[in-house]
Amino acid sequence: MEYSDNPRKVYGKVEIVYSDKEISSNMGITVSGNSEISHPREVFEGYLSPTVKACTMDGNSDMSGAFQMLDDTCNCGWWSGGLCGADGTFEQKPYIELSFVLRPIISWLIKGDDKLNQYPVDFTIDYLSNGNIVHSEEIVGNKEVTIKLEPKVNDITSIRMTISKWSTPNACVKIMQFYDKLYEEYTGNALQMFEVNEEMCSTDGNYNINSDTMTVTLHNTDRKFDKGYLRSLMILGRKVHPYIGIEKNGAVEYTRLGTFYSESWQVEQDSQWVKCTAVDRLMRLQSQSYIGFPLTEQVSIFDLAQDVLLKSGHTPSEFEISEDLKDIVITMAYLPKTTVWDALQEIANAALCKIFVDREDRIHVRSENAETAQVGIEVNPGNMFSYKSNITLTEFANSIKVEYTDVVIAEDIIDVASMEVTLAANESRTVTLDYSSDIAYAVAISSNANVRAVMEQEGVNSCTIILTNRTDEEQTTILSVEGNAIELNSHTITIEDEDSVNSYGAVEYSHTASELVQSESQARYIGSTILAKMRAGEGVITTEWRGNPALEIGTRYNSVDRFGDKKELECEYNKFSYDGGLKQQTRGRLKQEVPDVYMERTKK
Repeated sequence: MEYSDNPRKVYGKVEIVYSDKEISSNMGITVSGNSEISHPREVFEGYLSPTVKACTMDGNSDMSGAFQMLDDTCNCGWWSGGLCGADGTFEQKPYIELSFVLRPIISWLIKGDDKLNQYPVDFTIDYLSNGNIVHSEEIVGNKEVTIKLEPKVNDITSIRMTISKWSTPNACVKIMQFYDKLYEEYTGNALQMFEVNEEMCSTDGNYNINSDTMTVTLHNTDRKFDKGYLRSLMILGRKVHPYIGIEKNGAVEYTRLGTFYSESWQVEQDSQWVKCTAVDRLMRLQSQSYIGFPLTEQVSIFDLAQDVLLKSGHTPSEFEISEDLKDIVITMAYLPKTTVWDALQEIANAALCKIFVDREDRIHVRSENAETAQVGIEVNPGNMFSYKSNITLTEFANSIKVEYTDVVIAEDIIDVASMEVTLAANESRTVTLDYSSDIAYAVAISSNANVRAVMEQEGVNSCTIILTNRTDEEQTTILSVEGNAIELNSHTITIEDEDSVNSYGAVEYSHTASELVQSESQARYIGSTILAKMRAGEGVITTEWRGNPALEIGTRYNSVDRFGDKKELECEYNKFSYDGGLKQQTRGRLKQEVPDVYMERTKK
């Protein structure tokens, strides 16, 4: 069956992850001892296999070349401190204990070293609630590297494994995994409905960051959400994965619509249904601080975006930045201390970027010129319920105003921050200072020679400094910061569609100013691009149709109206509504080429 079939049967599924390695990053771990190289926290961080087949000095390795030396850069999990005897038994039994927030344990995974084929043979698992054992399991004669337990116990705060016998003589314990994420899938009668909104950009000329949202209504079976085993997990930040599926070759093939994080739970005692509202990872950035970027000459938009995302704790695998943003180079680049959200918004304004999260939970900083894929989907009178071509005053303009800024570094040195700090003997402390004015080339000065001040992170209006007392006595210093003042001169250009202005009069639109726009050529590019999007006769096309999850934001599709007019559109917005059947609302826009020539007026 295909999504284009009529009739068709569409399936919905929602997976909620109540506990995994990311959500439970504050977990505690206790072990009986460690080998010289041992990484106990890796047992819950999702590593499935050791990096190398480790060469050990216990008589269990050879010189065949199959073994490699282990070092601290390798993933190896927990290696205990003592060796078992020739028969695999331990005289002093090693143990590992994992602690976490109160949660049920539906299943639990234990995995040894699959490269060395070593595993626990005889061991005991204790499930504890606030230090008291509420359930125990004793396993004797295990012969598997991977063991899955299904205790189904509630209100657990820690799990302890004590090992009596190992599979290999004269070896230490090697545990690669001692954890299992807690999640549930909701389908059929357990799922009343869900709605998912994904958006790449707003309908007007603004390049605002857009956070995706979803809502889901679930059956409160056995009152598990408010009286049962899930009651302690109705907290924020739980991962929610919605899916749409269709049957193919006798099995349901699902498409995931993204990763969301629970923002609110509505549990009513007089109802059998629970409502969860969730948002994507971008919303978290509104409350996360970014120290800023120091004034630096010749920095690309790509490098600025990368700095913001890396300093906010994202790894390179968690974001994607358009390569052509390396070609937009800022003469005097800087960003003030602000939220991560606002820093990315400044970048979007300066380079016309679309910032959104894809269905794989990656943040995209996508340029206006980025290539988009044609997915081969057509919305036409045979599968749509409504078609609306929308041109409003917020979506139409024929005269675009754009500011650009000259950045000048003054010769005068100014003092922008000062504070008194007292440090105990040999103490090191990190302090954050906010400036009274924006400066370049900041210098931190300590009035006490016994207290060293090192600039750790620097912006134009804030910094973090590491202070170190280099003596065995308490020391007090006056910490100050000085630098060159930054002066700004603003200019405005206007890009117009002369024919449209003559025909309809001037309809103005002012692009949001950004101090990263520092050349007339960049301002002209911005004005021409926005004018191409907002000129007369374009606007956006919104359709409601039977839906297909293969149409993602940022891809191209075909749209045919009731009069047979066919257009190729770029998908900017989708709303998926599932209540046993699927309905999809899609907003698309013609992808415009920026014209070469427009009438231009410049004024200071």
